[in-house]
Amino acid sequence: MQKPLAEILRPNDLDHYIGQKHLMGEGAILRQSIETGNLHSMILWGPPGVGKTTLALLIAELTNSPFYMLSAINSGVKDVRDVIEKARKEEGKSILFIDEIHRFSKSQQDSLLGAVEQGIVTLIGATTENPSFEVIAPLLSRCQVYTLKNLERSELEQIIATATKHLEEERSIHIQVEENEALLRVSGGDARKLINAIELVANTIQTENGTMIVNNERVQKIIHKNLALYDKKGENHYDIISAFIKSMRGSDPNATVYWLARMLSAGEDPLFIARRMIILASEDIGNANPNALLLANDCFQAVHQIGMPEARIILSQTAIYLASSPKSNASYMAIDEALEWVKKTGDLPVPFHLRNAPTELLKEIGYHEGYLYAHNYEGNFVEQEFLPDSISGKKFYEPQNNARENELRRYLRNCWKNKYRYILLLVACLSFLVPSFSQDIHYSQFASNPVYLNPANAGAIDGVFRVGINQKTQWLSVTKPYVSFSGSFDMPVYKSNGKRHLLGLGAQLNTDQAGDSKFRTLQGTLTAAYTKALDRKNKNKLSIGLYVGFMQRSLNYSALTFDEQFQGGIYSPDNPITEIFGRDRFTFFDCGAGLAWTLTPNKKNSYGAGVSISHLTEPNITLYDTRSSLHRKVTGYFISRISVIDNFCISPVVSASFQNQYREILFGSLFEYEYYRNPYSNRFAAGGGLYYRWKDALIICGTVQWENIRLGLSYDLNFSSLTVASRARGGFEVSLYYIFKKAKVRGAGHEPCPFEVM
Repeated sequence: MQKPLAEILRPNDLDHYIGQKHLMGEGAILRQSIETGNLHSMILWGPPGVGKTTLALLIAELTNSPFYMLSAINSGVKDVRDVIEKARKEEGKSILFIDEIHRFSKSQQDSLLGAVEQGIVTLIGATTENPSFEVIAPLLSRCQVYTLKNLERSELEQIIATATKHLEEERSIHIQVEENEALLRVSGGDARKLINAIELVANTIQTENGTMIVNNERVQKIIHKNLALYDKKGENHYDIISAFIKSMRGSDPNATVYWLARMLSAGEDPLFIARRMIILASEDIGNANPNALLLANDCFQAVHQIGMPEARIILSQTAIYLASSPKSNASYMAIDEALEWVKKTGDLPVPFHLRNAPTELLKEIGYHEGYLYAHNYEGNFVEQEFLPDSISGKKFYEPQNNARENELRRYLRNCWKNKYRYILLLVACLSFLVPSFSQDIHYSQFASNPVYLNPANAGAIDGVFRVGINQKTQWLSVTKPYVSFSGSFDMPVYKSNGKRHLLGLGAQLNTDQAGDSKFRTLQGTLTAAYTKALDRKNKNKLSIGLYVGFMQRSLNYSALTFDEQFQGGIYSPDNPITEIFGRDRFTFFDCGAGLAWTLTPNKKNSYGAGVSISHLTEPNITLYDTRSSLHRKVTGYFISRISVIDNFCISPVVSASFQNQYREILFGSLFEYEYYRNPYSNRFAAGGGLYYRWKDALIICGTVQWENIRLGLSYDLNFSSLTVASRARGGFEVSLYYIFKKAKVRGAGHEPCPFEVM
């Protein structure tokens, strides 16, 4: 029986061994051990097809040592003991090579300990799994671990040249490799697969005048047609697990289950799959959903106890949960950045107040002095320094944009205030800064400035012209107050009493400034709306509106502090932050639409409902790349004004907004006393109200109106976290607007509708 080409091409000397120059190059540590005969037990760790088995065979041949080879897949403790007994009888030290040693159980690995320690055998284990997790500690301590790397392109091309040269000599033909990309791609960096592919191609392509031409097209056709011959399992272990992991990371449970089924059908070890899910639960989900790690670990234990085929159900449940979970790699990024800083800064001294002082001498020289025990303080927190002085204020953990880590960000912001700048998310999370119609909903959006709520409301109040402004400050949202100033104007521009409809126009202008980074926004919108009365007295109306506008953002880079430049690991002394972003000001256009219904049965009662959609174009909103866009926002609401008793009315409100995975639900009511001098006059009114924004804030507001002028004030009492400090994180909003209203009645059908329709 003819040997496979991969077996024939195994090298018989060190100079012909391809790859692993860090171990087998001139002067490298493993090569010196082989050449001097000073062998030791070792674990060869690396991906498939990089030369682990070849290296073990080469060591045995060059050292003239008795060689025994076992596969962990089909060998047990008895086989190990038999080999050890044979090795005892040999004169020289025998080499025992165990392929896929990670598949050995603890008892099987225990059976090797005595022979390895006594020097009866020199163990060479090969594994594709991290030996720190797969090899028991006593055995690992007796072996040197060598990491084998993926083969480089030049090394794979050298293998192609060696294989084709051998085939040319064996078959007396000329092989012309015009293109090798398909061969390299199908090999996936696996030398054995590459040689098998070359052999399969050479056995399939016909020669023409003694020449065999190999190109990408021919290779692809042959490999696809003979996949079962090329890869006997019909599966590529590492490609499939990669697709499985990427599908979970990409939040696609359907693809996740498919790739899971592919692995299980191919006979993949279910514990291998479960281990990979544990890693993903921490690396790709992390604190966005801490339960993911718990479930993944429980899955591993359950699969270990239950076994196949029932374990497939447990794997499927967990994989779907992980795929459907919110994602965050913040913990993964944090530890990697911290490790980089340890490399750069070395072993910085531990601050004295953090050192342990078990003896009186250490206490006398200052150990532990000044340490503040957090549990002795309100909220179980007290501010003190925990980092070495030279890197004080350096932030490694940056919570990402998901519900759980937003809570963590709020807690850390409350604790550390300005130190770690968990409050400044403008560079990393611009999606929080949404343009028109998407501020936090306050009472003013239902009264003084209804165009914010829905563009269909522009001019919908027959006979009323109005101008309004409001200003909002969130005192502790950034290092300095976040200040918003906005003004609006809306009016009916055309109406037909006969056809009972009108056209309205509106405009609004907003400007914001956030903190000491001088991040500014400027936005303006124009709104057009069409309103149709559904009854003869114009009491029942339906409106539709559209808006278009622009938004400009700018950032003052010179005002950024040291810590802000380090966010996201983008800072370099040789590459200032101004070069990272490339531009400090940009403008984008936005548009949206809305539909509104109002019913005004009489002067003192009104009802309204509506829905609006903003950011229909999903504009890009990122300073430093083109991947982040502003998701569409849908807002639905019901508002009303109901007369309770003489001169007293309530105004219940329910509103809900949806934007991608974010939700905002608000409900509450305003209670007012009102007085009219005559049926068509403006009013005097005063009152107050409460609105609750679900799981976020209680909004307390008060209003006063005299004739044509209406003034309002509201305050957010934020209790989204349970710490006392969160109660200081509210914000004030002031609203003022002036109403132009026709008081003259020209006749039936021309009466102005009450402006309180909104």
